[in-house]
Amino acid sequence: MKRRITFSGENKSLEDIVNFYNLCKSALLKYKENIKKGLEIPEEFIGFTLEELDQHFKDKIEELENLICLDLLAAVEAKLRMDYLTRVYNRKKDRLSRIFRHIYKEKAERASLDEDILESWKEQYPQAKKYISDYKGALQLRHWLAHGRYWTPKLGKKYDLLTVYTICKNLVDYLQI
Repeated sequence: MKRRITFSGENKSLEDIVNFYNLCKSALLKYKENIKKGLEIPEEFIGFTLEELDQHFKDKIEELENLICLDLLAAVEAKLRMDYLTRVYNRKKDRLSRIFRHIYKEKAERASLDEDILESWKEQYPQAKKYISDYKGALQLRHWLAHGRYWTPKLGKKYDLLTVYTICKNLVDYLQI
């Protein structure tokens, strides 16, 4: 008998991640304004022009957006994997759950997100194909971010925070996970 995964309960909701982004972005912008007003000028900013200061904080917000995109994509992966395991553990009787149990017998918790879990969803719910395909495309961004960005990614499209959030939200809502 394979040992069951114990869910940590520390997985995040998409809304919590976006709320964290909004808080951090607001704090960065407030910090920049305080520096511009001369209320506080940390040593690292002495001698910066206004343009350099603006660029510095623009770069920091871009980095924050990349980190939030990674978090959103990972949160959806967690939801998909938890759904997979829950269907297996609870021995649900629907066709997708039966397919997942078959995969579990061979791969247990090491099922491939892309080839096993998402492909099974797509086969059983062809009407979800667009949402699944959009998410699979965004996974290329996730891989690039998660593995240190050492190569030039071939993403096929530009992914910004709003695009990634929309892709994640659409998939989660449609699959009801």
